[in-house]
Amino acid sequence: MYIKCFRSLAAMALTVAAFAISKPAGADPCGMVPPIYPSGQPIPLARVGLQQTYVFYKDGVETFVIRPGFTGKVDEFGMLIPFPTPPAIRKVSDHIFGHLAAAVDPPEVVVDLTPRITTLSAGVSLQRDLSESYDFAFRQQVKVLRQEAVGMYEVAVLEAGSAAALKRWMDDHGYKYPDGMDKPVEDYVKDGWCFVAIKTKVGQKGGVDPKPGQRTVNSNLPKGSTFDGHVQGMGFRFKVDELVVPMRLSAFNKGDLRNVVYLMTDGPRKIRSIPEEYVVRQISGEQLIKNLTQPLPLRIIGGTEADIPEYRRKQLPGQRNPIPKNGAAGELFASDLLAASTGNLALPHEEREKELLRIGERFGLRGQDIDKLNNQSLEEERRKTVEQALSKLKGMTLSVVDGDFPRELIGRQNLTFAEYKMPGKRNRPQTYDAKLNAPALKKKGVLKIGALSPLSEVEGVAVNREQPSRTSSSMIWTLSLLSVGLLGLVLTVRLKSRFSRPSRLTVLLALVAMTTSVATFAQDKAEEEDEPTIRQLVNQLSHADKAEEAIKALVARAQEAKPQLMGEAIEGNDLARRGWAITALAEMGGKDVDELFAKVHADEKQSMLVRTWAAAARIYMTEGTDNLIVKASLVQSFPAVGRPLGMRVIEGLSKDKEVSPEGILSVSLKVPQLQQALVPTILALGPEKLINVMKTAKEQTVRRQATAYIGTLAQNGDKKVAKAVADAFKFDPEVKNVPWSGGPLYVPGIQWGKGDATLLVGNLIAWHLWCDRNKKASEQQQIYNNLQSVGLSRVVGYQTPQNTTVAWLLSWGKVVGREGIEKILKEQGVVDEAKYSSVLEKL
Repeated sequence: MYIKCFRSLAAMALTVAAFAISKPAGADPCGMVPPIYPSGQPIPLARVGLQQTYVFYKDGVETFVIRPGFTGKVDEFGMLIPFPTPPAIRKVSDHIFGHLAAAVDPPEVVVDLTPRITTLSAGVSLQRDLSESYDFAFRQQVKVLRQEAVGMYEVAVLEAGSAAALKRWMDDHGYKYPDGMDKPVEDYVKDGWCFVAIKTKVGQKGGVDPKPGQRTVNSNLPKGSTFDGHVQGMGFRFKVDELVVPMRLSAFNKGDLRNVVYLMTDGPRKIRSIPEEYVVRQISGEQLIKNLTQPLPLRIIGGTEADIPEYRRKQLPGQRNPIPKNGAAGELFASDLLAASTGNLALPHEEREKELLRIGERFGLRGQDIDKLNNQSLEEERRKTVEQALSKLKGMTLSVVDGDFPRELIGRQNLTFAEYKMPGKRNRPQTYDAKLNAPALKKKGVLKIGALSPLSEVEGVAVNREQPSRTSSSMIWTLSLLSVGLLGLVLTVRLKSRFSRPSRLTVLLALVAMTTSVATFAQDKAEEEDEPTIRQLVNQLSHADKAEEAIKALVARAQEAKPQLMGEAIEGNDLARRGWAITALAEMGGKDVDELFAKVHADEKQSMLVRTWAAAARIYMTEGTDNLIVKASLVQSFPAVGRPLGMRVIEGLSKDKEVSPEGILSVSLKVPQLQQALVPTILALGPEKLINVMKTAKEQTVRRQATAYIGTLAQNGDKKVAKAVADAFKFDPEVKNVPWSGGPLYVPGIQWGKGDATLLVGNLIAWHLWCDRNKKASEQQQIYNNLQSVGLSRVVGYQTPQNTTVAWLLSWGKVVGREGIEKILKEQGVVDEAKYSSVLEKL
């Protein structure tokens, strides 16, 4: 809605994770690894999914909130939105429309008391025969309960009749069915469990969500990266004489024009020129207050409230807490109502949130991880807003409009509204459930509205309370008053015997006036100084309009400013000032600053937001790609820093020529945002370097990822790959360990030619013999896992025997003959040992 997309407005840059992370299968991680498959070509930008909009209007104040969804090229993404007057802009929860739907129709908490039947009772012969026939048919089936894209993955939720049926379905649909898992699968089938199959999808969603405030595209990102998903939710509040929604530009978007509009007004409304039937729900303000504050509805199946077990009853207050489901909607309603009643377009906590976003932007922090931390820091202020203004919902009505808006009409005029009350028979979930955007499903059981126990027992949401800071001005006044108090106390005692009571009062008033004048003079004098003190500059960090200039001045005086800024970063009582202090220190840099930040992000007593800022600041200060790769471990503890780390590494790789191949692969796994951008760099390493990582990397996942990329090189037509892999495992009788020691053995699952495959298998069988002689059973198992590959055995022509060296020598002898086996035995000096020479006698 209200979106114009065009190539020249490159307002938001994304990094797209377009390649798979290969995952080990089964208990033993070793085995053949499939190649990494690149995504398809990106498509032109088009709108996807429902276009959802929230509109509020009261007393000349209007708000609308959007979070459009798109798919297409990054360099074609942009937004153009008209406004009748300059708006105040705010960020809203990415879950806002889910919360709005749950405010209309709160989700139910289900307690199913239906007895579970675990065994089948004996029946008549005919019934048993039918059951057996049905069971046979069922075991051949796989039922797909749901398929969907989740981030960078394709997910299928399956109900399988047997392990064989599940394996067949997965093989047919491009999923990996791990070897050796038939037994647990059968157990799960017996217990009635379902299965979730996951693989990397083509056209992945970017690892970096676009956020407000971005003005340029990073030229180091891969050109034409695809983006599937929704942009950041945004709210716009402005003053206007009459409710109007400027929607005409949305008619130029490609894709469907189905719109869902949540309209909050001081009475029921419809959209003019749009059919009345498009109004699908209308909820009164009084009912909304109940939906937002009362426990979620409870559906009891197979019993009554009295049948609910005690342990389950204790869980219900927390599960029925409405805040996690529709709390964002309540905060949105309350904020708009408070703005309308005060005439202030921007509320304090909204401005504070924008300042926290600005601090994060300095370090490249964007996305749901940092959004969550910001929200936790502002939760107390949000809660107070809701308490203060939610009651003002009385007299308001939320109308839900859903339908395909005519493109010609939308392109011709803005949306205007008229009074309209929908028929009561249509205004119910059975006709339209806001959570489903469709009629509600028919449900079993009994619905319980209200609490089983007092509402006060419903668990709340934990909040972080930040203590407000005091300005330098307030400190001066406080000290002045304390001084007056002490001086007055002394003079009262001294003058009590010399002056009458009225005279003493006159003296005290004069002292107050004098002290106040001195304090005011001192403050004015400080402000008139050409160069403010360090303390004054630090105090200015608490003011959004002064923070940037204060940082510049502090950085220019780094040596004298560092001590006070360090103190502020460690224990400051104003959150924004701490963030800007960390920003200023990061600009100054230095080993002492890095050590300070390391202590801050390691201190679990600090708020998670401050710790994340400190971790991001360390990344901001780090020079050199290898040094950045070392800091990739920070992402595990502070997921929000993945984006800035990824951006810096991509930038560094365009400059640095000598970077550790193992390090590049490691960081590509730890920071998903980097995967797409690093693909050309990783493939450019060539087979030799990737094979070395495949054999020697410290981390199992890095070995596997290197193996997958080797497969990609082969798939792309590099004919030298197969020979290089076979040579990498050439047997050397002088070595003291296997070439892949210290980790799993992986072999790329590629299209093997017979010559290269024969060379590889011969080398692995030689190592199998060496492991047998040196009592390395684990390594023998690793070799066995790879030799089981159908791709190798079919090409070479051997049968997979039991995993003993003698059995393998006999099987291999049928391929290479007696001379081939004798050569292997002589190479290791065991041709005369009875255990192995017996093989020659059988060939």
